[in-house]
Amino acid sequence: MVPEGEEEKKKGASDQPCFFSFAAKLEESTKEKKDDELMKAVMAAPRMFLICKKPSQFQMRAYVYQGRGLLAGDSNGLSDPFARVVFLNQSQATEKKKATLCPTWDQTLIFYSVDIYSDPRAIADNPPEIVVEVFDHDACGVAEFLGRARVTPLVKLDPSNPRQPMLQWYEVEKGSQSGGELLLAFELFLIADGKELPFEPPHSPENNKLFMVPNGIRPEMTRTAIEVMCWGVRNMKRFQLANVTSPSVEFEVGGVTRQSKVIRNASRNPNFDEPILFFDILMPKEELYAPPLNIRVRDNRQFGRKPLVGIYIVKSLEPFRCHPLPPNAEDDEITPLPNASPVQESCGGAHVVDVCSGDKVPLQKKTAHLFGSQLKLASKSPLDVWEEDIDWWSKFYASVGELDKCKQYVELGYDKIQVYESELENVPEFKEFSDFCHTFSLVRGKNIENEESSQIGEFKGTFCVYQLPGDPTVPPPPRILKNLPHSGPVECVVRVYIIRAIDLQPKDPNGLADPYILIKAGKAKVHNRDEYIPNTLNPIFGRVFEVKVTLPIEKDLVIRVKDYDVIGSDDTVGETVVDLENRYLTKYRATVGLPRSYCESGVCLWRDSQKPTDILRKFCEDNLRSVPTFVDDNTVRISGRTYTLAEYETKKPVHSHLGPANERLALHVLNHLPPEMGKSLVSEHVETRRLYNPLQPGIEQGKSLVSEHVETRRLYNPLQPGIEQGKLQMWVDIFPSAIGPPGPPVDIKSRKPKKFELRVVIWNTKDVLDETSITGERMSDIYVKGWIRGLDEAQETDVHYRSLDGEGNFNWRFVFPMDYIPAEQCVVTKKREHFWSLDETERKVPPVAIFQVWDNDKFSPDDFLGTVEMNLESMPHPVTRSAKCSLDQLPNNVQRSGGSDVKLVSLFEQKRLKGFWPVYNEVNGTPQLTGKIEMEMELVTGSEAAEKPVGRARDDPNQHPKLDPPDRPATSFLWFTSPWKTCKFIVWRRFRWYFIGAIILILFILFLILFIYAIPGTAVKKLFGIQ
Repeated sequence: MVPEGEEEKKKGASDQPCFFSFAAKLEESTKEKKDDELMKAVMAAPRMFLICKKPSQFQMRAYVYQGRGLLAGDSNGLSDPFARVVFLNQSQATEKKKATLCPTWDQTLIFYSVDIYSDPRAIADNPPEIVVEVFDHDACGVAEFLGRARVTPLVKLDPSNPRQPMLQWYEVEKGSQSGGELLLAFELFLIADGKELPFEPPHSPENNKLFMVPNGIRPEMTRTAIEVMCWGVRNMKRFQLANVTSPSVEFEVGGVTRQSKVIRNASRNPNFDEPILFFDILMPKEELYAPPLNIRVRDNRQFGRKPLVGIYIVKSLEPFRCHPLPPNAEDDEITPLPNASPVQESCGGAHVVDVCSGDKVPLQKKTAHLFGSQLKLASKSPLDVWEEDIDWWSKFYASVGELDKCKQYVELGYDKIQVYESELENVPEFKEFSDFCHTFSLVRGKNIENEESSQIGEFKGTFCVYQLPGDPTVPPPPRILKNLPHSGPVECVVRVYIIRAIDLQPKDPNGLADPYILIKAGKAKVHNRDEYIPNTLNPIFGRVFEVKVTLPIEKDLVIRVKDYDVIGSDDTVGETVVDLENRYLTKYRATVGLPRSYCESGVCLWRDSQKPTDILRKFCEDNLRSVPTFVDDNTVRISGRTYTLAEYETKKPVHSHLGPANERLALHVLNHLPPEMGKSLVSEHVETRRLYNPLQPGIEQGKSLVSEHVETRRLYNPLQPGIEQGKLQMWVDIFPSAIGPPGPPVDIKSRKPKKFELRVVIWNTKDVLDETSITGERMSDIYVKGWIRGLDEAQETDVHYRSLDGEGNFNWRFVFPMDYIPAEQCVVTKKREHFWSLDETERKVPPVAIFQVWDNDKFSPDDFLGTVEMNLESMPHPVTRSAKCSLDQLPNNVQRSGGSDVKLVSLFEQKRLKGFWPVYNEVNGTPQLTGKIEMEMELVTGSEAAEKPVGRARDDPNQHPKLDPPDRPATSFLWFTSPWKTCKFIVWRRFRWYFIGAIILILFILFLILFIYAIPGTAVKKLFGIQ
């Protein structure tokens, strides 16, 4: 067999010339040009030869110790690897190791005589390269190439040089694919007369023909213990068209193998009944040389067949190293976890939880038995007015810093929640919830270049690695992994709270999406497809989903965001997977987050199945091996330290929802105790034995219990792995059925707008800037227009024609119905983006009322005179007299001029306002007062509007108040509809002197004409005396 690469070397050696060509490219160019003279000149150039009369003789020793993470050459996911060392024109191979990806050869290959034609000093400065190729041995056919590594040896011109080579890891490459690592070292000795070479390495006890790696180069070994917790396997895929029903696990490290028990039926319980295994082996002291740990999962089938279905290689055991327990460590039994319980009969399936937010009394009565006392409702007080607009969203917005949406929530002394910008398991304090056990992804199949190995399942377990006494007669230290919780299935109720999504990827042609949520756990599915949110990439869901699962069989909770489509199947925007089992088993208690205070009513209502005193007692028993002692309701003693309620509640709470003092104290201790006492004995910096947690060796804890939180999970699409499709803010509560019924669900329904009606009566306008009409008069045809920002419908008054002094009289009512969210201080608008749109798009805008004064023109566009915009939550206070009305009432103008602050009021609190507000128009960016408008604004709720209806303008029902027609002057009319009034009030008033002058002139002209006409006859009669 000729290894891959040998043919290339031989072929290359025959083709390469032994001289230097200085004009190769020039020769090629001359051939193309066929220039004979230039060709002769090139051939006349002198050639240089390198001649060595006598070769230098060397001996090369290759120390091949072990490999790790090699490629799989067989269909079972393993290989039968051997290594071939190629040096110049010689090669040797190691022995074959069967069925492993992490072989330990511990072999020395000696190349006794190697001739190198070069100066020894030049070889020492630039040693030749050694190629180590790894192959998979096949009984039939040619060995399969798995990759190669290139190494440079340590050259010793003096064999007596005491310098020793060091074993190092070298990358194995197969093209562009990584093929694992090899632990190698090489020495190249110059064979000189009179100098003896070092002794040959010792022979292998298993094969006398093989040499071992000599002492001084091989790693120094020490006695080491490895405790293995083989917890179980998860999500095993089919192998050879059959389900993996009876798996067992093999652990191999340093040539030593341990095998677990067989799981009889993985579909009912994928955990091992006896999960603890133990290694007592010799391992290198230095972690660099430590062998990897191989995990192999086999399926025990009929007729004794045990096919290998999955493997995993733990390259380094350093993360699992810990200190051994002292011989006199306490060995008390740890009380089994209360969440370890057998499966109970299921009483329901998955469904969407419909929380009744409007009727809180039945909910409190329903859950009163959870707290041992009947809940009581507080009587009405001024604080109740504040609490009407306070809900869970106030708590959320106060926690994320959006204080404009939570009003008086902070002033009432309510608690905030922790909002994480990542997944809960990725928070550094919680270390992926791997404190109890780690999750290892199993793979199988032959590794082929440019082909990914398929993941076929998961193995859950953990390891504890520590040194043992060198003397076997010394008793070993106590075992660390013991007193584990019950490994049987556990039935749980899981509540998934979906708050909102952020920056989803668009799925529709309009660049938006119609998202909804689908929850999947095992075979159970629940969704809210009928309640999809149209035309948005940042939907607010506010939904609670409840499913019943059996852990660990249904441990993966899949949360998927789907895009609703009328035609065709719904698209998947993205999904995220929550490992419920890790949260259930972790000591950080990630089942239900702990709030900061214990409340029996209100938005911070306690929702856990257990009270804080029960949780504290269990925490102390499991971690501190002691029981908390309550001296009284305000004092508790734990491990010699006393805690009082006054230490935590320094201020008297404003609200009246707090529970009993002892429960509040227990919760405060749980929230503050872990940073002080929640560290493990096996931590390198802590020596207090009572703080040791036997299930978490060597893991330093910064936080022991998960607080009330909201996590932000990234969404990924299986069709586009690794590309984020948006984010989902949510949290998960897990309630083991054996502990008791869960508490009441949190009402996180998205805020629904309330019906309001804004009634505005336009009484008068004053000092409106007039314009010059075609007749030359300074007058205006005034009307007022008003609308709510975001609402398309604008309302207008009738026109006060021919206002000569800027005064307009209207007595006109605007009625603006609107949907308003008081807690967020915004108006909700819904409208279709296009006429072909199927759904309305919802938007939230500030409650801004806009009023404008216009001049009506019949034969040209109307002229804009002035405007005023007022936010109904913070609007300028009106004045009662028009003379006091000025731009100083507007906050924007005050900021520009640097004046004092203006008085702002909320119409939602005042309910009714009446007076004058200024209207202005900007000229060159500077606001100028262009008039004053007298209005009466009233804000009523939807129920009040139904009880006291009013009509628009002066239509029926004309009440509250009744509006009479305005008493306008006689000069107010439309000129071309009233000819007589036009002549009287426009033509005559404006041009009467002209008319009088014209009449006098006409009379004078007539008199003059008559005079002239009559003079000749009269003159003749006078001359001739005719009578």
